[in-house]
Amino acid sequence: MNDKMSRRSVLKLLGGLAAGSTLSGIPLGRPLFNINRLQDAQVLNMLSHSSPQTESYRRTGEAFAEATGIRLNITEVPFNELQVKLMTELLAQTGAYDLAPITNAMMYPAAPFLEDLGALYSDELLADLSPSSIDNSKDLQGVARGMPMLNSMPANFYRTDLLEAAGLKPPTNWDEYLEVAKALTIEASGDQPKIWGTLIEASARAVQPAFKLVGWFYQAGGGLADENMTPTVNSEANAAALQFIVDLVHTHQVAPPETAEMIYEDVHNLFIQGRGGTAINWQYMVGLGNNPELSVVPGKFAVAPLPEGVAKGAVVDHWVMVVPKDSPNKEAALKYVEFAISKERQQDLLVSEGLVARYSAMDPADPVVQQANPFIDAWLEQMKWAKPLPKWAQINTVMQRISVAMNLAVTQSMTPQEALDEAQSEIVEIVR
Repeated sequence: MNDKMSRRSVLKLLGGLAAGSTLSGIPLGRPLFNINRLQDAQVLNMLSHSSPQTESYRRTGEAFAEATGIRLNITEVPFNELQVKLMTELLAQTGAYDLAPITNAMMYPAAPFLEDLGALYSDELLADLSPSSIDNSKDLQGVARGMPMLNSMPANFYRTDLLEAAGLKPPTNWDEYLEVAKALTIEASGDQPKIWGTLIEASARAVQPAFKLVGWFYQAGGGLADENMTPTVNSEANAAALQFIVDLVHTHQVAPPETAEMIYEDVHNLFIQGRGGTAINWQYMVGLGNNPELSVVPGKFAVAPLPEGVAKGAVVDHWVMVVPKDSPNKEAALKYVEFAISKERQQDLLVSEGLVARYSAMDPADPVVQQANPFIDAWLEQMKWAKPLPKWAQINTVMQRISVAMNLAVTQSMTPQEALDEAQSEIVEIVR
């Protein structure tokens, strides 16, 4: 992508995003628009999505205000509306927002409208970040348009009590995963509803199912692109991975029949309600599962790295903080970014999200870390071999199309190979 994306290109991108976006179901805690937006230079305006990490940024804003006198005002939107809302404001050059935490995939098309944050990267900070988080905070020309805040990747949650009762250990490969899923699929009895051996999301209305599916691709020895960045979505390895998932639902019947309609919220809701024996989900579910006010399984679950097929595989995604070029409070916004990436504020984010960007904020020997995420070792292990997605400007559109392919296969509207063949032909055009 050229550094100056054309207005026509951006409008085309926004049209595709809007067509694929729906409400995620996350309840809105704040209005979509700041109708009475404060223009005072001592107020920073952030656009974020309703999530645990946003609550941490709000707490960081309170600490920032105490230290500097500069207050933070946050506008929340559902995740599936975040990129469209941000790009609309950037294209119109409204100056509505000073800050936005977004995924690296959202950052690529927004890059021409974002500040270069390279000056904020000290040698000490660079040594404390993973290479992939540094690389994925840069745009397609290598300019640091974001500051990494959060490494995000799913791992395998499992019920320790059910596994112990079945005499089994946490699965380390696909065969063991299937064995555990069969053993932990338990019919309803008395007041206990049916427990599903595994919980999988396969909805076509969100990008998150695709992120997990690509992890399965990696485990099968496949992936999204070859060394020349040519799409390889319909490889035999990828089709085998998708067939494995379809079989979990239909052949082995160890996953809910409504899997095709599920997103990550459905996964965490069922798991914390005691309805899942295992669940591949994001790190934030640690806090939910151990919250006795929300969950029936505190102290009854643990987390292990994702099981491997012919290889180890997981997708690592990165959330980055960006500063729009048209921010009216740019200097203060840059100060907030520096403040938010400190170890102390990163550990506050760890409490909310279970994983962050700085290694020093995730030291397993630190009691603060153990309290926030007692299973941090599983994610640190995965970070050794997890892979980021290809750096395509249109990667979010690609992932949306892969979610559609997954849904078509899980609903048995197409075979896995047919669904991926169709996706491949469209994705080649998308990234061209």
